[in-house]
Amino acid sequence: MHEPAGEAADFERLMRASYRLIYRIAYSVLGNGADAEEVSQDAFLRAYEKFSSLRDAEKFRPWVARTAWRLALNRRRGSARAMGRDTSWVALRAPMEDPEAEASAREFEDRVRAEVERLPEKLRAVMRLSGVEEMDLRTIAAVLEIPEGTVRSRLHLARRTLLRTLWP
Repeated sequence: MHEPAGEAADFERLMRASYRLIYRIAYSVLGNGADAEEVSQDAFLRAYEKFSSLRDAEKFRPWVARTAWRLALNRRRGSARAMGRDTSWVALRAPMEDPEAEASAREFEDRVRAEVERLPEKLRAVMRLSGVEEMDLRTIAAVLEIPEGTVRSRLHLARRTLLRTLWP
């Protein structure tokens, strides 16, 4: 077992290396920076309280990511106020010179966003983590605590559903 000073230093190093990921996970669920910050802090506080029970430092990142994911979902479910939509999953692009083309592109982006929001939560979750957070299958599986094959099949189903809806 580590001595307390060494354990605190290990935790701080791991926290710094994981902070951006944890914040982005919370933000992808909540769509609000202040709420994502609070959830991130709560996730790290919980991780710190149980850090001494973690046997493998390599598992810290998925462990705290899973905690942040659950906390963010709980916060979203319990929130009575409307949350702004997360637009980070649509890549920012340069404005078009043709105003009609620009309006058409924005309309399509809004339609895609709306269709993603209509997906069942299980499919929406893998789409957010894959598309917004650009996580690989292994990390998504660890965060959601499901097998990689399930992640693959949910991504496939979500994409197929979107394609059928957007281009019937």
